[in-house]
Amino acid sequence: QRLQLALNYGFADGDTPALPGMHEVTARIAGGSLVALSAVMGLLDEHTFATGEERPLHVFHPAGGLHHAWPNRASGFCVYNDIAVAIAQVLRASEAKVLYIDFDAHHGDGVQRAFYDEPRVMTISLHETGRYLFPGTGDVLELGNGLGRGYSVNVPLEPFTEDDSYIEAIDALLTPLVISFAPDVIVSQHGCDTHAWDPLTHLGLTMRGISAQIKAAHQLAHAYCQGRWVALGGGGYDLYRVVPRAWSMLWSEMSEQPLPERLPDAWIARWRPMWESVEQQELIAQQVMGKSSSLSVFPALFQDRPEDFPAQPRRWSIGSANRHTVALVRHLLVPPSVRQAFPAAQRQSPLAGLFDLLHLQGSATPSRSKMLETQVGTLLLRDFCPPSMVERLVVDKGMYAFARLPEREHQLLMSIARRPDCALAIAHTPEGVIVGEVTLAPGDEWWEGLENVYEVAIEVSSNWRGLGVASQLLSFALELDALEDMILFALGLSWHWDTEGLGLNIYRYREMIIRLFGALGFVEYPTTEPNISMEPANVLLARIGKRVDQRAAGRFLNRLLSSPNISGL
Repeated sequence: QRLQLALNYGFADGDTPALPGMHEVTARIAGGSLVALSAVMGLLDEHTFATGEERPLHVFHPAGGLHHAWPNRASGFCVYNDIAVAIAQVLRASEAKVLYIDFDAHHGDGVQRAFYDEPRVMTISLHETGRYLFPGTGDVLELGNGLGRGYSVNVPLEPFTEDDSYIEAIDALLTPLVISFAPDVIVSQHGCDTHAWDPLTHLGLTMRGISAQIKAAHQLAHAYCQGRWVALGGGGYDLYRVVPRAWSMLWSEMSEQPLPERLPDAWIARWRPMWESVEQQELIAQQVMGKSSSLSVFPALFQDRPEDFPAQPRRWSIGSANRHTVALVRHLLVPPSVRQAFPAAQRQSPLAGLFDLLHLQGSATPSRSKMLETQVGTLLLRDFCPPSMVERLVVDKGMYAFARLPEREHQLLMSIARRPDCALAIAHTPEGVIVGEVTLAPGDEWWEGLENVYEVAIEVSSNWRGLGVASQLLSFALELDALEDMILFALGLSWHWDTEGLGLNIYRYREMIIRLFGALGFVEYPTTEPNISMEPANVLLARIGKRVDQRAAGRFLNRLLSSPNISGL
């Protein structure tokens, strides 16, 4: 009976044995994370906020980060999931939205499971693929459920991923995801078992990659969450060479103190003999995991020396596989307007030359304008808007479909306006309030290898719907003759639709999208494109320009039905 209970509650698999005092220790850890997050959010007790002077902006709780525990069982060295406890308390006591970023080498399955259907929590986990590593979860297509669909983000990385590929992934994903979610606070888990010396994983980061994780979390907190940031510990099994340096680096960044170049001599003298006593066991563990770094090195510096980490022989193929994974995550989870503002790679575009042609001598004025009379008032339609003009305008409060907040929507429009390979058309009031936008931008990585393929995205403020603004603005944006040389497509994704605001179910909304674009020559196409094939209500519409070469059109149509390369992600 005792064995059955141990099995039921996760204490019989060898990783998480039942130990005396287990409850007291892990409950204190959970309490520490709860207090840390409540303090940053100003929650002294339920529904009560502290003053600005009393509220810390950052808290580091190194004992926290037990991300594998489930509500009813222990798992993966984790008894109580302190992260889920702390976030659940904030959800109960406030209206805040929480972004959780998990940098541990193992997938944060327990936290994802706790909030899989919760739209107020976005979980982002960058981890080694579960093909070879516990807990075996964290696939790209684990996207969330119900109202939480699209708020579970997984980036499974290839074994032996090194710094450059890892940093490329966080640079391509974190900022667009944060902008689209608009969190109030960031909780990050900093398991340092991503390091090349860690004996329990296959990843190959050095302190440079770990430092990039830390700096990214800190910068995002200040840029988008008014500085609110709770950092937690997590996994890390090279206890002498990696964990102390990684978490000292985290505290240095969080407290904005300079990090010395060298480790203290007294610290090295104390702990190097301890490491030497277990060096042979570490060597065996490293060999089992297939790692080839210089194991006989005890570091004297906070940063690693490159010569201690031989380059992986499969570096190019590993980086290529990771780029494909990142491209798929961006394609599935980053809204179109946000992707356009943060392109993965700049491409040469015919729109760049068209923009120059329409703005001779560096003119900072839109190329075309048009008056639109509505029942509410007059609107001005303008296309190819330069940044100097967009900067002078403000965004209506009803513009929140892609960036959640009007001020961030304005930042997105500024970013798009700065890109010479994009076209931005806007509708604004005479007082300078933007109430609608249409963007044209090169197709993302899914369409790689196809020329002159552009994605069209449209948004109209919820305060200006039902007035014909969408159809007039879209028609205005697409009436340029130069677009007949291009293939235009639009993705109708049900998780971005404001069905509640319009009082429509997703299928009625789908019909509305088809009518809107169909009036301008767009046709619905069947496709294996990942977003569309995931949900029956989603739709892909395309318009092939009259002057598009037949071979180019054929390649586009073939791509629509090509098999998506997502197996093994």
